[in-house]
Amino acid sequence: MSSLRVVVESCCTSSSYSSNLLFRHGAWAARTPPPPFRKQHYHRTPRCSFHTSKPTPQQFTSSPPKPPSTPPKSSPSTSLSEQFRSLMRLTPHSVVVCTSFHHSKPRAMTMSSFTSLSLHPSPTISFNIATPSRTLDAVESSRRFNIHILSDDSHGARIADWLARGRNQGEGQVFGRLKEESGCELLQGNESSPVLKGDGVLYVLRCRVLDEEVNKGLVRVRDHVIVLGEVMEILRGREGNDFGLVYADRTYRRLGGCIIPGRIIDAEEEGQEG
Repeated sequence: MSSLRVVVESCCTSSSYSSNLLFRHGAWAARTPPPPFRKQHYHRTPRCSFHTSKPTPQQFTSSPPKPPSTPPKSSPSTSLSEQFRSLMRLTPHSVVVCTSFHHSKPRAMTMSSFTSLSLHPSPTISFNIATPSRTLDAVESSRRFNIHILSDDSHGARIADWLARGRNQGEGQVFGRLKEESGCELLQGNESSPVLKGDGVLYVLRCRVLDEEVNKGLVRVRDHVIVLGEVMEILRGREGNDFGLVYADRTYRRLGGCIIPGRIIDAEEEGQEG
C-alpha cells in the first residue's frame, strides 16, 4: 500500500451554440443563421455518481526489467535535495513492513530504510521514520515491534502497497480491509506486536528497541527518528527459497541476473576436468 469520481454537468445556451458552431464549421456558420431555439425536455440526472459496489483490490503483475525512467537531475535550477532524491531512485532498497501496538491498537507501515547493523553479541538492526508517525508512537510506547520480510512477487507487493497507502485510507480502514486488499491477515493473540500472515510474508523478525544505548534506541535526526533494535526471534513465514522485495525508481522490483567475475561456464564445461 480511493478517489471519488465526480461527473460535472455542462449546459449551453443558444448563443454558445452559435459560437461553437461557428468555431467548428467556419465560413458555413458565418453565412447560415443558427436554427430557432426550441424548448427541449431533458431528464434530470444526478450531478454526482457514487460507486456503491465493493472496490477492486489493487492487482500486480511481473514485467521484464526496465531501465531507469529518467536520469538524475543536475541542472543549475534544480535544488540539491531534488538532485539527491532523483539519484537515490537509482539505488535499490529493501522493502519491509514494521508493525507495533499503541495502547492495544495495531500500527503498521511500509519502509525502505531497514538495514542490519551487527551480529554480536546479538543481531541488531536499524531503520528510520519521518515524524510525526503513529507507528513511531507505537514503537516508542511499547518498545516492541516486528519486521516483516516480504516476497519479491505480487503477494509481497500487495502487502507493501496497501500499508504504504494506509495513511490515506483512514485509521479504521487499514486493518479492516487488510485481507481483502493485501491478501494477508493480522494475528494478534498474546504477541507483544502484531504479526502479519500471508503468502507475501517470508520471515518475521521479533524485535525490541535497544534500551542500553544513550538515546534509548531512538535517535532524532532533523525530521526523522532512527530506531535501533535488537532481534529476539525469527519466525518463518511462507515456505520457499525466495529473495526479499526491493524498490527502485518508484517501482517494486525483484532481483535479476547475477554479475559473476570471470567467464561464464556452461553446463557441458562444468562437467569437464581442467
